[in-house]
Amino acid sequence: MGAQVRLEQPTYTAAARPRTDLLRHRGIAYDRVSGDFIPTPVPEGYLGIVEPGGKSTLLAEIAQGLPRRHGEHGWVYCHRWEEGRVQVNMREHMEADPVDWGASTRSLLGLRPNNAGRTRLWQLGRHVIWLRQEYPACRTTPRHSTGEGTWPDAIVEDLFCAGACTVMMDDTALPGLPTGAVVLLEAEDSLILGIAATATELAIFLAEDHVNHYVVSATSQGDMSESSLIGDLSRTSVAHREIEGRRVVVFTERLPDRTTSYMVEDGTVIATLGEAVDHYTGVPGLNGAWVERRRPDTVRWPGGWWSDGSEVERLLPGDDRRRVRVTTGRSHGYRQIAITADQAGGLVDRDAIPPGSADAAPTVYRRHESVSQPSRTLWAPPVDDPVAGTSASVVVRSALGHEVESITSESAQGAAPLVWFDSSWTVPGLAPHLTHIDIGSLPVGSAQWCHADSRPVIRVGIDYEALARTDTDGIMNLLTQAWQAALSVIAETLPGNTGTPFLGGHSFGAALVAVAVLRELVSPAGVILRSGAYDRYATPGGFEHDRRTVASAPDLYRLMTVVPRAHAHQGIPFLITCGGDDENSATTPRQSQTLYENLTLCGADATLAVFAGEGHVFAARKSILEQRRLEAEWMSEHVGKTSLDSQGIRSQTTDSTPNNL
Repeated sequence: MGAQVRLEQPTYTAAARPRTDLLRHRGIAYDRVSGDFIPTPVPEGYLGIVEPGGKSTLLAEIAQGLPRRHGEHGWVYCHRWEEGRVQVNMREHMEADPVDWGASTRSLLGLRPNNAGRTRLWQLGRHVIWLRQEYPACRTTPRHSTGEGTWPDAIVEDLFCAGACTVMMDDTALPGLPTGAVVLLEAEDSLILGIAATATELAIFLAEDHVNHYVVSATSQGDMSESSLIGDLSRTSVAHREIEGRRVVVFTERLPDRTTSYMVEDGTVIATLGEAVDHYTGVPGLNGAWVERRRPDTVRWPGGWWSDGSEVERLLPGDDRRRVRVTTGRSHGYRQIAITADQAGGLVDRDAIPPGSADAAPTVYRRHESVSQPSRTLWAPPVDDPVAGTSASVVVRSALGHEVESITSESAQGAAPLVWFDSSWTVPGLAPHLTHIDIGSLPVGSAQWCHADSRPVIRVGIDYEALARTDTDGIMNLLTQAWQAALSVIAETLPGNTGTPFLGGHSFGAALVAVAVLRELVSPAGVILRSGAYDRYATPGGFEHDRRTVASAPDLYRLMTVVPRAHAHQGIPFLITCGGDDENSATTPRQSQTLYENLTLCGADATLAVFAGEGHVFAARKSILEQRRLEAEWMSEHVGKTSLDSQGIRSQTTDSTPNNL
C-alpha cells in the first residue's frame, strides 16, 4: 500500500519483585494472593507504520506476528500486552482508524496458531476466528483437593478459570457456542470446536479425553451458520476428511467390535469396519490407513497392508494422499509408506530389500527432520570452521545402562567438564578404546563441536523411545542414573579433574535437564538449556516419542512441567538460549522466556538469549558462533565455584581451574 514497516525490539531490565505465591498459567503470570499481574521482562518488539509523508503512526505497542490480510481490503494484527494478553485489531484500509476487537489466546491447552505464525488467529473463508479470554473469578482459592481423583478439584478450577474463552468471528461472538476452555479448534470449510463449558466438563476431559464437539458451517452465501452440537465425544473422533474429492466433517465411532464413520452434516453412514481400530488416517474401511486392535503390528488400507513385525506406535498422514508416516517399535524414526494396492502381500522385512528394486523399502526419516523441507547446510566451506584441524580423543563406555561418549582435547583435560544429555541413537557405538578425531568433522553447532576444544564434553545417551513407556518414578531414576553414569566416566577417564561439571541439553534433552535440576535430582555447576520444553501442558497430545495425553498421564505432565519449580534452582546458574522463530509446538520461544522470567523472580542467576530469525536448530553461521562464544564465556565465568565428592554432592571450593579459552 505504499507504506514502510518498521520493527524495533527494545531491551527491558528484568526487575525481580517479591511475591508470596507466584503462579504462571500459559503465558499469564500473576500472584495468587494479591491478584496482581506480573509484567514480562521480555517484550517481543514494536510494530509501527511510517506513512509515505513521513508521519509515524504507532499501531501496536508490543507486536506478536505480522499483520494478516482479511477481507477484500482489510487486514488484522495482534499485539501482546505486558501481562500476557493479546490484542486483536482490524483496519479496513490505511486511512481508517484502528478498531479494537479484544484479547485473543491460543487457549489453555496449547492450540497451534494458523499459517500466519504466532498471531493466534484462524482463517475461515473471509472471516477471522480468534479466542477472547474471559478471566472469570476463580471460586476455589485453597490449593488442596476437595474430592478424590487424579486431578484435584482446586487445580481443575484454576485451570478452567485461566483458560475460559469466548469463540469470536471478526468482532462478534459466534452464536450458539458456550464460553469455556477450548481444547480443539480445526478451521477449514467449516469450524470444528471442542469446548469444556464448565470446570466439571474440563475435569472429565482431563481424566477421560472426551468433550462436547460443535461444528459451524458456511452457508451458500459464504456466511457462517449457527453452531450445531455434535455430542460428547472423544477429542480425536471428529475431523475434516476427504470424501470423493471434497472435504467434509466426519465422526468416527470406535467400539470394541466395530468402527463406523458418519457424515456429521446428515448422519449418513460412510463406512463400517468390523474391527476395533487404534490408529487411523482418513476414513477406516474407505480410504487412508488404519491399525486394527487385533493386529497392532499391521498398517492396513483398502487393497493392501504393511508390517515390519513390531507394534505400530503412531500413524500420521504423509506428504500426499497416497502415503502415510508410520512409527513402530522397531524403527528409530518414522517410515513413509505408499498405501497402494501393489503393496499388498506377506510380511516383508523391507530393510533387507535392495535399494532401487520394485519393492524398495520406504524412506526412513529421523524424528527431528522434516520431510516437507530439505535439510540446510549450516555453512561452507570448512575453512571457516573455527575448530577444523583441532584434534581430540574420544572414548565410548557403557555405564549404568547408558552409552557415554567422552570427548576432550589434550590441553583441556583440566577444565570443568560439560555433561550433555542426548538421544541414545546419536551416541556412536564405538569400541571402548581411545579414538582420535578432528573436532571440525563433528556436527556443526553440537555440544562437542562447540566446546570439546576448551573442556571435556561428556555425552550421555538416553533412550527417548523407552522414556515414552516409562512412568514418572522410572524417569526420575533414569535421569539420576544418567548423571551418575557421566560422573563415573569422568572419574575413570579424567582422574585428576575434580571440578563440578556443567549440565546441558537441546530440545527434549534440555527438557530432561530442567527436570533433573529443578526436581533436585542432580546438582551441576551450571545449566545450559537450548530450545527446550518446560511446560508439558503446552502439548497435551504428547511430544518427542511420547504420545501419552494430558488425560491419560497427568502425573507425567506435572513432572515434566518445571516452571512452577523455579524456586528449587538450588543456587545453580542457568543459561537459556532459543531461536526467535522456533515454531516447534513444544519448544516455542515463549517456553524459554517463561522459564527465564520465573527463575528471575525466584532469585536465580538466569541468562536468556533469543536469537532473532533462528528456528529450533540454528542455521546462520553468525548465530552458531555467537551461541558458542556465549556458552564458552558463561561457563568460564561460573567455573570453579564448587566441586563434587565421590557421591556427586556439591561443596564450595576455590577456583584453581585455568580459563582454557
